[in-house]
Amino acid sequence: MKKVGSRSPKPSTPTNRFSPYASPTQRTSASPSPSSSNRTQSPSQADSFDGGPVRTRPQRAAATGGPPPSAADIFKQSQAAGLQDTHAARPANMEALRTEKDGPNDNLNMLAHYGSQAADKKGIFASGPLDPRGLGPQQVQASVPDRDKGEHTKVFGKMTGGETSSTKYQQKLGTAEPRTDYEILHGMGHGEGGKKTQSPNNLASASHGANTAMIPPDKAISGNPDVIVDTKFAMRPGTQRAEYVDQRFFHKDFPDQPFFQQRIDGDRPKVTQSEYKQLKEQVAPLSDAELLRGAAHLMNFSKKAGSSGGDT
Repeated sequence: MKKVGSRSPKPSTPTNRFSPYASPTQRTSASPSPSSSNRTQSPSQADSFDGGPVRTRPQRAAATGGPPPSAADIFKQSQAAGLQDTHAARPANMEALRTEKDGPNDNLNMLAHYGSQAADKKGIFASGPLDPRGLGPQQVQASVPDRDKGEHTKVFGKMTGGETSSTKYQQKLGTAEPRTDYEILHGMGHGEGGKKTQSPNNLASASHGANTAMIPPDKAISGNPDVIVDTKFAMRPGTQRAEYVDQRFFHKDFPDQPFFQQRIDGDRPKVTQSEYKQLKEQVAPLSDAELLRGAAHLMNFSKKAGSSGGDT
C-alpha cells in the first residue's frame, strides 16, 4: 500500500547544453514533445497562466484549518486568482514549476519549431516592419518595495480592450502556436524597476518559454544599481504580440556597450530543466557586482586599446 505523501524517485534525464547566442538551428536542446501527455494542455489549463474570471485569493493554512499548502499549490492558486507569473526575482522552487523534463525528441521538436517559424515568417524570423517597444535605458533599483504583481494584468486588459488572458488574446489574434501558453511579459522585470515597469510600454504578449528564458539573467542582476536594463520588444504592428525580445544589460559606466544580450523567440517552446540549468550557469557571474564591474571595465579597456592600436 502506497504511503500518503510518498514520492516516486525522479527518473534521470539527459543533459543538453546550448548557448543563447547560437543560431536557431544550433539551439536545439528544448521543445515540448507533442506525444508527451503532460505537455499538452487544454484551453482551460493553458489559461490558468493568464488569469481567468476566478478571483479567489490563495488560501493559507490559517484560513482553511488544514495542512500548510506546498509552494506548488500556492503557485497554482495564484494563477487561478489571475496573478500571472512574471520574471521578477523569484525563489528557487520556481525553476521546477516553470520548466519541463528533458525528452528524447527535444532536438527534433525545436528544429521543427524553427522550421515552421521560418516558413511563416514569425518570431525571430518576422520580416517586419516591426514596432519597437520598451522603457528605454533604466537603472536597476537596489530594492523594490512595491510588489503589486496583479497590476500588469489590469494594464494589459486595457491594452487589449478587455482581454486579460495573454493566451486567449493570441488565439483570437490567430498568432498562437499549437499547445503553447502565452504570458504577459515585462521588458524590465518588476523586481528590477518596481511601479514604472507596469507601463504599457514595458508589457507585451509572448510565450511561457520566452518569459522563462528571461528569468535567469533578470535574477542575476536584480538589486544591482550598476546595471542599466534596455530590453526591447519587436511588436507586430497594431497588436500587443512580441515577435521577439531583445534582452540587453549595460554597465552604467559604459552605456553604449552591452555586457549581456540575447534575442528570444516570442513563440519559444517551454524551457527544459537542463536548458534552464545551462542558462543559470552562463549568467551566474553577473550576480557578483564586483566581478561585473571589473569585467565591464576590462572589456571596454580592451576595446579602447584595440582602437588606439589601430591608429598607430
